[in-house]
Amino acid sequence: MCERSGYRRLSSRQFTVQHDPVSCIGRLVSPVPESGGCRETNHALPRRPSTRRNGMAHYLLIHGSWHGAWCWYKIVPRLAAHGRVSVVNLPGRGRDPAVPAEVGLSRMVDAAAAYLVDGEKTTIVVHSRYGVVASALAERHPERVCRVIYLASFMLPADDCVAQWSMSDRDSLVPANLQLSSSEYWDWLKPEAHVDALYADCSADDVSLARTLLCREPSRPAGEPLRLSADRYGQVARAYIRLTEDRAVSPALQDRLIEASPPQRVESISASHSAYFSQPDRLTETIMAIDRD
Repeated sequence: MCERSGYRRLSSRQFTVQHDPVSCIGRLVSPVPESGGCRETNHALPRRPSTRRNGMAHYLLIHGSWHGAWCWYKIVPRLAAHGRVSVVNLPGRGRDPAVPAEVGLSRMVDAAAAYLVDGEKTTIVVHSRYGVVASALAERHPERVCRVIYLASFMLPADDCVAQWSMSDRDSLVPANLQLSSSEYWDWLKPEAHVDALYADCSADDVSLARTLLCREPSRPAGEPLRLSADRYGQVARAYIRLTEDRAVSPALQDRLIEASPPQRVESISASHSAYFSQPDRLTETIMAIDRD
């Protein structure tokens, strides 16, 4: 079913982003990862103490479609007041000009996994399409993941793929505005849909920044079924942050995802798809509230 969606099934360099508070997007500096309303549900896991290096929490931020590490530029300095923050450029952007046809889900998971450290539990915050990367990462390394926080993200059940869910989202502006290359394996959102779908409540400066940096997205991972197990992924705590004004991953689809794969905690923010731009303080506060749980 996933392959019939127009996508097919099928290791990159990663960069740690360091942010100057007065800098617009930060500097990509190191090719080696640094080692260094709420609604409660009835799906609680046994509380397990998180393992923190030098007493500090570690946050790994994973971007969504067409974006890169740069999209978290407002969140990084805010979270850095509470712990160590890493961001990843998934293959095909930043300093990894990967050929889209060569990028599958496993390669994206490899890129994110390089930021996990033995003996340390990491809180992953993931946006939009690449909830599947965070889920696969939790499946691969459950001992290194404290929890996954899905921000209007594809928190899929086992054996499903992004494409089948995304294309069924009748309230989303994405399917009707998606350009897809079946020969080169990339997809792209038409520029005329950028503001309404992604940045409806964002400043003109943030929209200009994004339009300068957006890139074509490798499309193979969206068609790959997600392999998850109860004894690995199922042991990792999960939370979901709904974005109630989202027109890329609609609130209706977010609720369907939550129902299909219930997390331990659900929060809501009144924001469009890019809350890291429009409501960085509220988003950071919500992440911290979940992480203290």
